[in-house]
Amino acid sequence: MKTPCSITTPSPRFLLLGDSHAGVIGNAAKVRGVPCGGGPLGAGRDFATDFFRLAPGDIMFREAEMDRLYRQALAEANAPALGELDVPLVSTVGLSLHFLATAHNWLCYQGPDGEFDPGFLDGTLFAALMATVSAPALAFYEQALALELRVLAVLPPQRVPDTADPRVFMAAQRWLIDRLQGLGVEVIDVRAAANDDSGLQHPNFCEANDPLHGNQAFGDLIVERLLQAGL
Repeated sequence: MKTPCSITTPSPRFLLLGDSHAGVIGNAAKVRGVPCGGGPLGAGRDFATDFFRLAPGDIMFREAEMDRLYRQALAEANAPALGELDVPLVSTVGLSLHFLATAHNWLCYQGPDGEFDPGFLDGTLFAALMATVSAPALAFYEQALALELRVLAVLPPQRVPDTADPRVFMAAQRWLIDRLQGLGVEVIDVRAAANDDSGLQHPNFCEANDPLHGNQAFGDLIVERLLQAGL
């Protein structure tokens, strides 16, 4: 898997790590001449398992290829370990909401009419389920924060494929925003600029012939927001 954010430079603005949604961010940064290191390390599902272990001042990815890409990303940011990174960390880890909202996983919580009980998506059971499936990704953010990094998490494109339940997608997003901000992670949110009146991604910001990803214009919105945040 390529790391499209990679730009050989002595002074990157940030380190980018995440799933495939990180690709368009790296590409947009490259086009704009914004120096950074990193890019996608794996697919969204790869971050829903126990994907890393702690190391002194660092983390180690359990999957060899992911760790190789991670080490390459650190080198591009001139850091031998995560704890020695001197620029912000920008991440899409754990924010593959279409995967978390996979429709068949939630059928057992619905009635015969396909509806959830009133309050389910804002209730304690849903929160507990989200805490379980998001635990590995949240542990990643907690470790980055413990290493005293500035951490920014980028919300994904607001695109819900047929395999996902849009109600769960939105509820999971609300829960994750609240949880990440509670940890001290800055959330990069371009929904106001990228969405249409339905609350989903406007076609102008969607990758053509692709049900999930944003396009270059979407990536540019994110990079612009990162620059406004001081990166």
